[in-house]
Amino acid sequence: MKSIFKKSLTWLMMASVVILIACAGKSSNEKSGKESTQTNSALIPLNISIYLDLSDRLEREMYPSQKERDIEIVNYLTEILKSHAVSQKILPSRDRIKVFFYPTPNDSKIALLSKDLEMDLSKAQPAEKKQMLLEFQDKFTTSLTKIYDATLEGKNWIGSDIWGFFKKQIDTYCIREDARNIIVILTDGYLFYAPNKLKDGDNYSYILPQTLSNPNSGLIVSRQGLGNIEVLMLEVNPLDPKHQDRMETVLQNWLKDMGVQKMYVGETDQPSNTKLIIDKFIK
Repeated sequence: MKSIFKKSLTWLMMASVVILIACAGKSSNEKSGKESTQTNSALIPLNISIYLDLSDRLEREMYPSQKERDIEIVNYLTEILKSHAVSQKILPSRDRIKVFFYPTPNDSKIALLSKDLEMDLSKAQPAEKKQMLLEFQDKFTTSLTKIYDATLEGKNWIGSDIWGFFKKQIDTYCIREDARNIIVILTDGYLFYAPNKLKDGDNYSYILPQTLSNPNSGLIVSRQGLGNIEVLMLEVNPLDPKHQDRMETVLQNWLKDMGVQKMYVGETDQPSNTKLIIDKFIK
């Protein structure tokens, strides 16, 4: 009887050891898998495009000024990209950030300054990448300040053809394969460009106070298939505060109907609060 009991006890102990080893192995694999997923996610290049609306919204009275808010937002986005590149140990990084305007202002000075508003690590040699990361933030700030000053001085408000950009150019400007594509749009929300003014029933290619007054109005959806880009639209600021929710709804519905899966449309705010929104969206 004792012999049978000893054998049973021995088998029970062996079975317990096997179960413990199996559980430890499973836990280790799960942890390894989680770490691998996090690592792979970190290695996906960031492709950040920043669309600036150089319209008369820059003259709106506010503190800080719209110019100061825009530049601080751009600076913060450059910090995020720089941190992301450093987290990849810099050398393998293929991150890219670009600031642009559409349509491009007909000003040779602005055109020249705009050349400094792109940093693309995918096109750089390993020895160049560290130097690019050290220099690009200052170049962005200096060039943007000069562009805004020239725009405010010239007062040549050509409008912002955000609608036309999404229809024709976003694929070329902002979307890359094997990258996390994000477009950040700084605009007051009034999408208007006179040469591209269309109407289809209650739908338009623009947003103006009179279209917002129509509860049935919307934006014409001219395309689909934009599931591979995330859209962060900031500084939305209608002239009539009562139109804020309406404007955000029109913009969100338009983006959703074009296939955008991740989006945020937010009102103008103090830079410190806007940074929290950017963090939540990107990080």
